[in-house]
Amino acid sequence: MVTRKPQRRRGPQRAAETTRKVVLPRCVLEWSGVKSARGEIDKRLTQRAIDAALQRDDLRGHALCVMLVDDAECVRLHGEHFGDPTPTDVMSFPDGSRDPETGLIRLGDLAVCLDVARRVATKRKRPVAEEMSLYVLHGCLHLLGYDDIKAADRKEMWTIQREVMKELGVTIG
Repeated sequence: MVTRKPQRRRGPQRAAETTRKVVLPRCVLEWSGVKSARGEIDKRLTQRAIDAALQRDDLRGHALCVMLVDDAECVRLHGEHFGDPTPTDVMSFPDGSRDPETGLIRLGDLAVCLDVARRVATKRKRPVAEEMSLYVLHGCLHLLGYDDIKAADRKEMWTIQREVMKELGVTIG
């Protein structure tokens, strides 16, 4: 067997290689509590939805932590942080700091209630995975500064959600 030594590149080619820009991902999703989901999470669909939301504002280099919770944990968190001890679909906890290890900007954390998603998905006759992806997208939009308290803001936020999910082949009401 003959092995060849790799040829060294010289001149402009080599210089171009050392000055290439590193392209950061739009958003790195970190998941916790997924074992309880029993196949009810479509990480690829969710990643594509979040990337599409960040692309709208040409954002890159972010991270988002998604924690799946049950009704009991949801009620505890919602009561403790928002003064409303009832289950809800998603809660967002903004951050904005830069991760010293990765250099990514932490958008924040989301607590997504799997039990709520199961109930609502059954009612809407859609897969739980699509409902979960919608909740993560909704929470991400909150972390990006969108709100849904006033009617005009809610309309803008829901229009974005519909457009993003439609691009991914998911129709929401």
